[in-house]
Amino acid sequence: MTPLAPFLPDVNPYVRTLKNGYRVSNLQGILRVADENKFGVVATNIRSKWILSAVLRAAWECKSPVILEVAESEVKYCEMPPARLSDLAHDGIEKMIAEFGYSVPVVLHHDHIKRDVDGCMQRTIEAGFSSLLVDLSDRPLEENIAKCSDVVSKVHPMGISLEIEEGEVGAASALADPKVRDNIGNYYTKVEDARRLVEAVRPEAISFFVGNGHGVYLEAPHIGWDRIREITDMARPFGAYGVLHGGSGLTPENFTRAVEMGARKFNYATALSDIWFRFFPQELLARMEAFAQEKGKAMRYILNYFLPEIEKLDHREAEAAIKEHVMMMMEKAYHSDGKSDLYR
Repeated sequence: MTPLAPFLPDVNPYVRTLKNGYRVSNLQGILRVADENKFGVVATNIRSKWILSAVLRAAWECKSPVILEVAESEVKYCEMPPARLSDLAHDGIEKMIAEFGYSVPVVLHHDHIKRDVDGCMQRTIEAGFSSLLVDLSDRPLEENIAKCSDVVSKVHPMGISLEIEEGEVGAASALADPKVRDNIGNYYTKVEDARRLVEAVRPEAISFFVGNGHGVYLEAPHIGWDRIREITDMARPFGAYGVLHGGSGLTPENFTRAVEMGARKFNYATALSDIWFRFFPQELLARMEAFAQEKGKAMRYILNYFLPEIEKLDHREAEAAIKEHVMMMMEKAYHSDGKSDLYR
Protein backbone atom coordinates (compact mmCIF):
# COMPACT_ATOMS: atom_id res chain seq x y z
CA MET A 1 0.00 0.00 0.00
CA THR A 2 1.32 3.45 -0.96
CA PRO A 3 0.00 6.19 1.36
CA LEU A 4 -1.30 9.43 -0.12
CA ALA A 5 1.10 12.31 0.54
CA PRO A 6 -0.15 15.87 1.06
CA PHE A 7 -0.60 17.78 -2.20
CA LEU A 8 2.27 20.18 -1.59
CA PRO A 9 5.25 21.54 -3.57
CA ASP A 10 7.56 19.76 -1.13
CA VAL A 11 6.63 16.39 -2.65
CA ASN A 12 5.34 17.47 -6.06
CA PRO A 13 7.15 20.17 -8.06
CA TYR A 14 4.12 20.62 -10.35
CA VAL A 15 1.81 21.85 -7.57
CA ARG A 16 0.74 25.42 -8.35
CA THR A 17 0.46 27.93 -5.52
CA LEU A 18 -1.47 31.14 -6.13
CA LYS A 19 -0.33 34.52 -4.82
CA ASN A 20 -2.42 34.24 -1.67
CA GLY A 21 -1.10 30.75 -0.94
CA TYR A 22 -4.14 28.90 -2.34
CA ARG A 23 -3.65 25.42 -3.80
CA VAL A 24 -6.19 23.01 -5.23
CA SER A 25 -7.06 19.96 -3.13
CA ASN A 26 -7.03 16.24 -3.80
CA LEU A 27 -10.06 14.00 -3.28
CA GLN A 28 -9.12 12.70 0.15
CA GLY A 29 -9.86 15.77 2.23
CA ILE A 30 -12.77 16.93 0.08
CA LEU A 31 -14.65 13.64 0.22
CA ARG A 32 -13.79 12.80 3.83
CA VAL A 33 -15.41 16.03 5.04
CA ALA A 34 -18.38 15.41 2.71
CA ASP A 35 -18.78 11.93 4.15
CA GLU A 36 -18.53 13.08 7.76
CA ASN A 37 -21.19 15.72 7.12
CA LYS A 38 -23.31 13.65 4.70
CA PHE A 39 -23.34 15.79 1.56
CA GLY A 40 -22.19 15.30 -2.02
CA VAL A 41 -19.71 17.17 -4.21
CA VAL A 42 -20.41 17.82 -7.88
CA ALA A 43 -17.71 16.98 -10.43
CA THR A 44 -18.34 19.01 -13.59
CA ASN A 45 -16.77 18.14 -16.92
CA ILE A 46 -15.30 21.35 -18.32
CA ARG A 47 -16.01 21.25 -22.03
CA SER A 48 -15.46 24.98 -22.54
CA LYS A 49 -14.01 27.98 -20.73
CA TRP A 50 -17.54 29.40 -20.42
CA ILE A 51 -18.77 26.32 -18.55
CA LEU A 52 -15.73 26.66 -16.27
CA SER A 53 -16.48 30.31 -15.55
CA ALA A 54 -20.11 29.51 -14.69
CA VAL A 55 -19.21 26.58 -12.44
CA LEU A 56 -16.59 28.52 -10.49
CA ARG A 57 -18.98 31.41 -9.91
CA ALA A 58 -21.65 28.96 -8.73
CA ALA A 59 -19.19 27.38 -6.29
CA TRP A 60 -18.16 30.74 -4.87
CA GLU A 61 -21.69 32.12 -4.60
CA CYS A 62 -22.85 28.87 -2.94
CA LYS A 63 -19.68 28.49 -0.86
CA SER A 64 -19.56 24.90 -2.07
CA PRO A 65 -16.59 22.63 -2.81
CA VAL A 66 -16.36 21.63 -6.45
CA ILE A 67 -14.44 19.21 -8.66
CA LEU A 68 -13.37 20.37 -12.13
CA GLU A 69 -12.57 17.59 -14.56
CA VAL A 70 -11.96 16.62 -18.16
CA ALA A 71 -12.17 13.07 -19.53
CA GLU A 72 -9.52 11.55 -21.74
CA SER A 73 -12.12 11.30 -24.53
CA GLU A 74 -13.01 15.01 -24.22
CA VAL A 75 -9.50 16.42 -24.52
CA LYS A 76 -9.44 16.45 -28.32
CA TYR A 77 -12.99 17.43 -29.26
CA CYS A 78 -13.16 20.15 -26.60
CA GLU A 79 -9.56 21.26 -27.18
CA MET A 80 -9.12 21.05 -23.42
CA PRO A 81 -5.86 19.25 -22.62
CA PRO A 82 -5.00 19.10 -18.90
CA ALA A 83 -2.46 21.93 -19.20
CA ARG A 84 -5.08 24.29 -20.65
CA LEU A 85 -7.71 23.38 -18.08
CA SER A 86 -5.17 23.88 -15.30
CA ASP A 87 -4.28 27.35 -16.60
CA LEU A 88 -7.93 28.36 -16.98
CA ALA A 89 -8.89 26.92 -13.59
CA HIS A 90 -6.07 28.55 -11.64
CA ASP A 91 -6.70 31.91 -13.35
CA GLY A 92 -10.43 31.60 -12.62
CA ILE A 93 -9.88 30.65 -8.98
CA GLU A 94 -7.58 33.62 -8.49
CA LYS A 95 -10.24 35.95 -9.91
CA MET A 96 -12.95 34.47 -7.67
CA ILE A 97 -10.81 34.89 -4.54
CA ALA A 98 -10.05 38.51 -5.49
CA GLU A 99 -13.73 39.27 -6.14
CA PHE A 100 -15.32 37.48 -3.17
CA GLY A 101 -12.56 37.72 -0.59
CA TYR A 102 -12.72 34.06 0.38
CA SER A 103 -11.82 30.66 -1.08
CA VAL A 104 -13.62 27.36 -1.60
CA PRO A 105 -12.00 23.93 -2.09
CA VAL A 106 -11.45 22.91 -5.71
CA VAL A 107 -10.14 19.60 -7.07
CA LEU A 108 -8.59 19.30 -10.55
CA HIS A 109 -9.40 15.79 -11.77
CA HIS A 110 -8.60 13.89 -14.98
CA ASP A 111 -11.68 11.77 -15.65
CA HIS A 112 -12.00 8.33 -17.34
CA ILE A 113 -8.42 7.60 -18.36
CA LYS A 114 -8.82 4.38 -20.35
CA ARG A 115 -6.61 4.16 -23.45
CA ASP A 116 -3.28 5.86 -22.80
CA VAL A 117 -2.98 5.43 -19.04
CA ASP A 118 0.74 6.17 -18.72
CA GLY A 119 0.67 9.15 -21.10
CA CYS A 120 -2.43 10.69 -19.53
CA MET A 121 -1.00 10.15 -16.06
CA GLN A 122 2.17 12.03 -16.97
CA ARG A 123 0.23 14.89 -18.56
CA THR A 124 -1.99 15.01 -15.48
CA ILE A 125 1.02 15.28 -13.19
CA GLU A 126 2.76 17.94 -15.29
CA ALA A 127 -0.41 20.06 -15.52
CA GLY A 128 -0.61 20.30 -11.73
CA PHE A 129 -3.77 18.21 -11.39
CA SER A 130 -4.54 16.85 -7.95
CA SER A 131 -6.56 13.74 -8.91
CA LEU A 132 -7.30 11.23 -11.66
CA LEU A 133 -9.59 8.30 -12.53
CA VAL A 134 -8.09 5.21 -14.12
CA ASP A 135 -11.11 3.47 -15.63
CA LEU A 136 -10.31 -0.11 -16.56
CA SER A 137 -13.78 -1.36 -15.72
CA ASP A 138 -14.08 -3.10 -19.09
CA ARG A 139 -10.97 -5.19 -18.38
CA PRO A 140 -10.66 -8.34 -16.26
CA LEU A 141 -10.58 -7.57 -12.55
CA GLU A 142 -7.00 -8.78 -12.08
CA GLU A 143 -5.80 -6.50 -14.88
CA ASN A 144 -7.70 -3.60 -13.31
CA ILE A 145 -6.04 -4.30 -9.96
CA ALA A 146 -2.55 -4.64 -11.43
CA LYS A 147 -2.59 -1.42 -13.48
CA CYS A 148 -4.31 0.69 -10.82
CA SER A 149 -1.80 -0.57 -8.23
CA ASP A 150 1.01 0.56 -10.53
CA VAL A 151 -0.58 3.99 -10.99
CA VAL A 152 -1.23 4.52 -7.28
CA SER A 153 2.42 3.74 -6.49
CA LYS A 154 3.42 6.64 -8.76
CA VAL A 155 0.80 9.30 -7.96
CA HIS A 156 0.23 8.86 -4.22
CA PRO A 157 3.79 9.94 -3.31
CA MET A 158 3.07 13.18 -5.23
CA GLY A 159 -0.15 13.88 -3.32
CA ILE A 160 -2.37 13.02 -6.31
CA SER A 161 -5.50 11.07 -5.44
CA LEU A 162 -6.87 8.14 -7.42
CA GLU A 163 -10.40 7.13 -8.36
CA ILE A 164 -10.96 3.62 -9.74
CA GLU A 165 -13.96 1.96 -11.36
CA GLU A 166 -15.40 -1.52 -11.02
CA GLY A 167 -18.45 -2.41 -13.08
CA GLU A 168 -18.61 -0.58 -16.38
CA VAL A 169 -20.90 2.47 -16.27
CA GLY A 170 -23.50 1.96 -18.99
CA ALA A 171 -22.31 -1.63 -19.34
CA ALA A 172 -22.47 -2.92 -22.92
CA SER A 173 -23.69 -6.31 -21.70
CA ALA A 174 -26.65 -4.65 -19.99
CA LEU A 175 -27.47 -2.54 -23.03
CA ALA A 176 -27.48 -5.67 -25.21
CA ASP A 177 -29.94 -7.53 -22.98
CA PRO A 178 -33.45 -7.33 -24.50
CA LYS A 179 -34.89 -7.84 -20.99
CA VAL A 180 -32.56 -5.41 -19.28
CA ARG A 181 -35.38 -3.75 -17.33
CA ASP A 182 -36.12 -7.04 -15.61
CA ASN A 183 -32.50 -8.18 -15.28
CA ILE A 184 -30.69 -4.90 -14.53
CA GLY A 185 -29.71 -5.99 -11.02
CA ASN A 186 -27.65 -8.82 -12.50
CA TYR A 187 -25.32 -6.23 -14.05
CA TYR A 188 -24.73 -4.07 -10.99
CA THR A 189 -21.18 -3.94 -9.64
CA LYS A 190 -20.68 -6.84 -7.27
CA VAL A 191 -19.68 -5.78 -3.77
CA GLU A 192 -17.05 -8.50 -3.50
CA ASP A 193 -15.40 -7.43 -6.77
CA ALA A 194 -15.36 -3.83 -5.60
CA ARG A 195 -13.88 -4.95 -2.28
CA ARG A 196 -11.05 -6.82 -3.98
CA LEU A 197 -10.18 -3.78 -6.07
CA VAL A 198 -10.37 -1.28 -3.21
CA GLU A 199 -8.47 -3.48 -0.77
CA ALA A 200 -5.65 -4.09 -3.25
CA VAL A 201 -5.29 -0.56 -4.64
CA ARG A 202 -6.37 1.67 -1.70
CA PRO A 203 -7.75 4.55 -3.78
CA GLU A 204 -9.61 7.62 -2.53
CA ALA A 205 -12.75 6.95 -4.57
CA ILE A 206 -14.54 4.14 -6.38
CA SER A 207 -17.14 4.46 -9.11
CA PHE A 208 -19.53 1.66 -9.99
CA PHE A 209 -22.44 0.56 -12.15
CA VAL A 210 -25.83 0.52 -10.43
CA GLY A 211 -28.06 1.18 -13.44
CA ASN A 212 -26.49 4.57 -14.21
CA GLY A 213 -25.23 5.58 -17.66
CA HIS A 214 -23.41 8.42 -19.41
CA GLY A 215 -25.21 10.96 -21.56
CA VAL A 216 -28.98 11.37 -21.74
CA TYR A 217 -31.23 8.60 -20.37
CA LEU A 218 -33.76 7.40 -22.93
CA GLU A 219 -36.00 6.16 -20.11
CA ALA A 220 -36.03 6.39 -16.34
CA PRO A 221 -33.02 4.45 -15.02
CA HIS A 222 -33.40 1.66 -12.49
CA ILE A 223 -30.86 2.72 -9.89
CA GLY A 224 -29.72 0.16 -7.33
CA TRP A 225 -29.96 2.33 -4.23
CA ASP A 226 -29.24 -0.52 -1.85
CA ARG A 227 -26.17 -1.51 -3.87
CA ILE A 228 -24.83 2.06 -3.53
CA ARG A 229 -25.15 1.67 0.25
CA GLU A 230 -23.49 -1.75 0.21
CA ILE A 231 -20.50 -0.55 -1.82
CA THR A 232 -19.99 2.72 0.05
CA ASP A 233 -20.24 0.99 3.43
CA MET A 234 -17.63 -1.51 2.25
CA ALA A 235 -15.25 1.14 0.86
CA ARG A 236 -15.37 3.65 3.73
CA PRO A 237 -13.12 1.70 6.14
CA PHE A 238 -10.46 1.63 3.41
CA GLY A 239 -10.61 5.44 3.06
CA ALA A 240 -12.44 5.31 -0.28
CA TYR A 241 -15.72 7.05 -1.10
CA GLY A 242 -18.46 6.26 -3.60
CA VAL A 243 -18.81 8.00 -6.97
CA LEU A 244 -21.97 8.11 -9.08
CA HIS A 245 -21.36 8.73 -12.78
CA GLY A 246 -24.09 9.41 -15.32
CA GLY A 247 -25.85 12.19 -13.43
CA SER A 248 -27.46 14.08 -16.31
CA GLY A 249 -31.15 13.20 -16.38
CA LEU A 250 -31.44 12.23 -12.74
CA THR A 251 -33.60 14.48 -10.57
CA PRO A 252 -32.38 16.44 -7.54
CA GLU A 253 -34.39 13.98 -5.44
CA ASN A 254 -32.48 11.08 -7.04
CA PHE A 255 -29.18 12.69 -6.10
CA THR A 256 -30.33 13.37 -2.56
CA ARG A 257 -31.24 9.72 -2.21
CA ALA A 258 -27.82 8.69 -3.54
CA VAL A 259 -26.20 11.01 -0.98
CA GLU A 260 -28.28 9.32 1.73
CA MET A 261 -27.01 5.95 0.46
CA GLY A 262 -23.41 7.12 0.85
CA ALA A 263 -22.30 8.40 -2.58
CA ARG A 264 -20.09 11.49 -2.27
CA LYS A 265 -18.75 12.47 -5.73
CA PHE A 266 -21.22 13.07 -8.56
CA ASN A 267 -20.11 13.41 -12.18
CA TYR A 268 -22.23 15.90 -14.12
CA ALA A 269 -21.48 16.78 -17.74
CA THR A 270 -24.15 16.45 -20.45
CA ALA A 271 -26.75 18.59 -18.67
CA LEU A 272 -24.36 21.56 -18.61
CA SER A 273 -23.39 21.16 -22.28
CA ASP A 274 -27.07 21.02 -23.21
CA ILE A 275 -27.75 24.31 -21.41
CA TRP A 276 -24.81 25.89 -23.20
CA PHE A 277 -26.03 24.65 -26.60
CA ARG A 278 -29.49 26.17 -26.03
CA PHE A 279 -27.97 29.64 -26.39
CA PHE A 280 -26.28 28.97 -29.74
CA PRO A 281 -27.86 30.56 -32.84
CA GLN A 282 -30.35 28.20 -34.44
CA GLU A 283 -28.56 28.35 -37.78
CA LEU A 284 -25.29 27.23 -36.14
CA LEU A 285 -27.03 24.49 -34.18
CA ALA A 286 -28.65 23.17 -37.35
CA ARG A 287 -25.29 22.92 -39.08
CA MET A 288 -23.71 21.26 -36.06
CA GLU A 289 -26.54 18.74 -35.80
CA ALA A 290 -26.34 17.93 -39.52
CA PHE A 291 -22.56 17.47 -39.31
CA ALA A 292 -22.90 15.27 -36.20
CA GLN A 293 -25.47 13.09 -37.98
CA GLU A 294 -23.18 12.80 -41.00
CA LYS A 295 -20.36 11.64 -38.70
CA GLY A 296 -22.69 9.38 -36.71
CA LYS A 297 -21.79 11.07 -33.43
CA ALA A 298 -23.45 13.00 -30.62
CA MET A 299 -23.19 16.75 -31.15
CA ARG A 300 -20.63 17.34 -28.42
CA TYR A 301 -18.15 15.11 -30.25
CA ILE A 302 -17.86 17.53 -33.17
CA LEU A 303 -17.35 20.70 -31.13
CA ASN A 304 -13.75 21.16 -32.27
CA TYR A 305 -14.88 21.65 -35.89
CA PHE A 306 -16.94 24.71 -34.89
CA LEU A 307 -14.88 26.28 -32.11
CA PRO A 308 -13.72 29.31 -34.18
CA GLU A 309 -17.39 30.25 -34.72
CA ILE A 310 -18.34 29.46 -31.12
CA GLU A 311 -15.51 31.67 -29.86
CA LYS A 312 -17.16 34.71 -31.50
CA LEU A 313 -20.53 34.25 -29.73
CA ASP A 314 -21.69 36.19 -26.67
CA HIS A 315 -21.87 33.54 -23.93
CA ARG A 316 -23.02 35.72 -21.03
CA GLU A 317 -26.62 34.46 -20.99
CA ALA A 318 -25.46 30.86 -21.26
CA GLU A 319 -23.00 31.34 -18.39
CA ALA A 320 -25.74 32.82 -16.21
CA ALA A 321 -28.07 29.91 -16.95
CA ILE A 322 -25.38 27.30 -16.26
CA LYS A 323 -24.43 29.04 -13.02
CA GLU A 324 -28.04 29.11 -11.80
CA HIS A 325 -28.48 25.43 -12.65
CA VAL A 326 -25.30 24.38 -10.85
CA MET A 327 -26.25 26.44 -7.81
CA MET A 328 -29.67 24.78 -7.74
CA MET A 329 -28.02 21.36 -7.85
CA MET A 330 -25.56 22.26 -5.11
CA GLU A 331 -28.44 23.39 -2.90
CA LYS A 332 -31.19 20.87 -3.70
CA ALA A 333 -29.38 17.76 -4.99
CA TYR A 334 -26.00 17.51 -3.25
CA HIS A 335 -26.66 19.83 -0.25
CA SER A 336 -23.10 21.16 -0.49
CA ASP A 337 -24.04 24.86 -0.31
CA GLY A 338 -22.38 26.67 2.59
CA LYS A 339 -20.12 23.69 3.30
CA SER A 340 -16.82 25.36 2.30
CA ASP A 341 -16.51 26.71 5.84
CA LEU A 342 -16.10 23.11 7.06
CA TYR A 343 -12.72 22.98 5.30
CA ARG A 344 -11.12 25.96 7.03
